[in-house]
Amino acid sequence: MKSLMALRDAHWRGWEKVIGHPFLRLVSENALSQRSAQAWIEQNYHFVEGMLAFQADLLKRAPQRHRLVLANGLSSIVEDLDWMLYQPIDLAAPPHPARQRYIAFLRMLGQQPYPVGITGLWAINRIFHDAWNAAAPRSRAFMNLAEHWSLPEFMAYLHDLSEAAAEALDAASEDEVRRINALIEEIIRLELASWDMAQAFAKAYG
Repeated sequence: MKSLMALRDAHWRGWEKVIGHPFLRLVSENALSQRSAQAWIEQNYHFVEGMLAFQADLLKRAPQRHRLVLANGLSSIVEDLDWMLYQPIDLAAPPHPARQRYIAFLRMLGQQPYPVGITGLWAINRIFHDAWNAAAPRSRAFMNLAEHWSLPEFMAYLHDLSEAAAEALDAASEDEVRRINALIEEIIRLELASWDMAQAFAKAYG
């Protein structure tokens, strides 16, 4: 199973649960308050900081031919953080347990062999992209985020990241492929927990 789409297909049952999460239907129906959106963005800030640290470490270990791709991804992450800093959110809000677990996972993923790390990075980006595309948000707060995940610049980055991850996956050992499959299952669990967190905010804040 040495293609990215074969990996996604092998985990499609869980992947489909993520992109069909009830919270994403609320996003699609514009049925969220501004406060619930802000609470989600507060938590997303913690996650994106974790992604910044993970991807910066991955860049250092990457072969030279992959470094520009990962550097472009880092630039996009910094732009995300800049955008969130201008939102009316409380940056001192502590990370939710679901976010704490995801950030701990990113630290662990950063310790994996390079083929495992970059394939995990691809999976995180691809499943999040698929989720937002399924939701097609109409509320202003989420539209700003969703637009980023569908901009030509991000799509070009995702294409280039896919090529780099596919090359690394093709060279991965059998043990690394086993690790990748286990980690994708964990990414799916973490994504579901993150959307559960967001749905809890929707219930709490209307």
